[in-house]
Amino acid sequence: MTDKPSKWITSLREEIRQECGEGWMVRGIGKGLVQKVQLTVRFEDGVRTSIVLRPKVKSDQNFVPWVGTSARWILKISKDISRIMQSQGKGLAEAYELVKENNESGFNASLEWKQLARTFKSHKTSNGKKGSRVWNRNYRTPIARTLLILTGETSVSNGYSVLKALVEHYGGEPGSTSRRLRVQYAAEFLRFAFKNGANISWLPPENLNTFIGEKATNQSSDCR
Repeated sequence: MTDKPSKWITSLREEIRQECGEGWMVRGIGKGLVQKVQLTVRFEDGVRTSIVLRPKVKSDQNFVPWVGTSARWILKISKDISRIMQSQGKGLAEAYELVKENNESGFNASLEWKQLARTFKSHKTSNGKKGSRVWNRNYRTPIARTLLILTGETSVSNGYSVLKALVEHYGGEPGSTSRRLRVQYAAEFLRFAFKNGANISWLPPENLNTFIGEKATNQSSDCR
């Protein structure tokens, strides 16, 4: 008996068909729990062509696995490829190379990061007044500071260096609640960036404790 695909897989495949066409398919390939992402296009004449998205070597830092957290990224990259194939008449592999070039250069530009921040704000405030209040109270300042780092003169090239610069410039006391929240909100924005097409190098580390730090232990001795 064949296991049914997870809900995120079913949803992703349906969204790709709606956005790109009935002949577009995506699946995980390879051995082990961590699989590669394969995108396949079946043309009207029945011919199929496939590519593996991102590096084929799992040890590569830009490797994107076939997991639920990659779904938004897979959908966006598929839509970008489809758009180039239709507008420029490119094949699947050639269109993908153009998309990679655009993404690797585009998300280093301040305009792209600012636009992405606006999209993130719209996403967080989509449920009306409550969302706006939460944004203004929690997200507005950390995201503004993260943008300054991403678009300023500070040399950052990945999620780790962004968070490192954030705590160096605006961190607050190690282990404090304010510092922890700043790091968490900035990391959430970077994950959102990846899901919406940014290079995987911008993903923050899973463990944020390095940036949050620990509270100093007050040690006192009773000298009499």
